[in-house]
Amino acid sequence: MSDKVLFVDDEPAVLEGYRRTLHKDFPIETATSGNEALYLVRRSGPYAIVVSDMQMPGMNGVQLLTEVRKISPDSVRVVLTGYSDFQSAMNAVNDGEVFRFLTKPCEDVTLKKTLAGCLEQYRLVTAERELLDKTLVGCVGALVDVLSLANPAAFSRAVQIRRYVQT
Repeated sequence: MSDKVLFVDDEPAVLEGYRRTLHKDFPIETATSGNEALYLVRRSGPYAIVVSDMQMPGMNGVQLLTEVRKISPDSVRVVLTGYSDFQSAMNAVNDGEVFRFLTKPCEDVTLKKTLAGCLEQYRLVTAERELLDKTLVGCVGALVDVLSLANPAAFSRAVQIRRYVQT
C-alpha cells in the first residue's frame, strides 16, 4: 500500500514549501502542471493522496482531479487553492469527487491533520477493496468445490474445456 502524496501547483516555490514542511511526516512528490501530474500518476502511482492547486495554466484542479480519479480511483483527492469561490468548491466536490477543499494560506497543522485524515481514508478504501476481492475469490472457490461434489462428471468436463480454452 502506498503512502505517497503528490502535490500539484504551477509555482515551484510553493511546492518546495510543502516539501520542506511535510517531508518528515509524508513521502512527498511534486508536479508543476496537470499533465506532469497525470504522467506521474500513471508511471509512479498509485498515490495515496493527490493535492492540487485550483488555478493552473492548461488544466485546472478540478479537471486534473477528475482525470486522476479515472486513472487511480482509490487516491484521495484534495484541492488547496488561493481562490475560494463557492462555485469552484462545489465543482471540485461534485466533478472531481474531492475529499477536502482547503484555502491558501493553510496552516501547517491543518495541512498535516488533513493529510493524516486523507491517508486514513485511503487505507480504509483499499482495505475494503482487498476484502471484497478476497471474499469474491473465496465464494467462487466454494461454488467450484460444491459443483465438483454435486456433479463430478460436469465438473471434469468444465475443467477440460477450461484447459482447451487457455491453450
